[in-house]
Amino acid sequence: MLLKKINEITIIGPGLIGSSLGLALKEKGISKKIVGLDKSKSNLNDAIKNRSIDEQRTKLDERISNSEIIFICTPVSQIEPLVQKIVPLITDKKTIITDVGSVKKCFSQQTIKMIKGKCKLIPGHPIAGTEFSGAKNAKPDLFKKKWCILTPLTKNDNSLSVVKKIWEAIGMNVSTMTIDEHDKIMSITSHLPHLIAFTIVGTAFGIDFKRKRDLINFSAGGFKDFTRIGSSDPKMWTDIFIKNKKHLLKTLENFLKDINKIKKLIVDDEVNKIFSYLKRNKKIRKSIVQLSNLKRN
Repeated sequence: MLLKKINEITIIGPGLIGSSLGLALKEKGISKKIVGLDKSKSNLNDAIKNRSIDEQRTKLDERISNSEIIFICTPVSQIEPLVQKIVPLITDKKTIITDVGSVKKCFSQQTIKMIKGKCKLIPGHPIAGTEFSGAKNAKPDLFKKKWCILTPLTKNDNSLSVVKKIWEAIGMNVSTMTIDEHDKIMSITSHLPHLIAFTIVGTAFGIDFKRKRDLINFSAGGFKDFTRIGSSDPKMWTDIFIKNKKHLLKTLENFLKDINKIKKLIVDDEVNKIFSYLKRNKKIRKSIVQLSNLKRN
């Protein structure tokens, strides 16, 4: 691994992603010391207990300047405010701030201007997770063979190489793209599916509240599998839906058009057209899976 051992890394928000990152960094011996920063004392205790962090802090202060890399692993709405608080505390221009947010258009021009000449900012998004949250659910192999997308604000930034090597060292494939490309892709592959999963649970159990027990007892595997992501962190997903409003609403609009299209086919008893529609989409899905397996190998 062509990566110099880092003296200290701070993980702000060592929950599922942050604590799993800490475990993975420790497994690979990437940092001599990992500091966990969180308002939640109980979550910090869980992170200390599972040894994903070496030191716990509940206050953001000048000690943050001792860290060469700062990972912000909080809900999206908290990322920019945290950066604005961190930058004035940094004393070394080589310090790298990066994040794991699912929406990358979360930094205003004011914040970007504030960072220039003070430190480095490399927005990132490791595409990994489960429906569970908190340090107690951390897994050291959470990132293995998954994708991480980096959206650097400027080209030819040496800090990009450092962050890229860290994610690669813990088993991720890394891709770089623009912020807009990232947010558009995520609206399709992640944000819309989560929105549908959250919504369909409400739809199913709003049909007939008296028969809720029957719905639970007779839920098919497909329903349970599909709605599993509907048990993800509501705060995190509220932030994502709002922050990626532009692309999510466009994707949702296209989805609703397709829903209405197949609804009309069903109303009109268009058996052959329904079959062709489903067959085509099955074929598309199969090609995506094959491509995904090819990338893993």
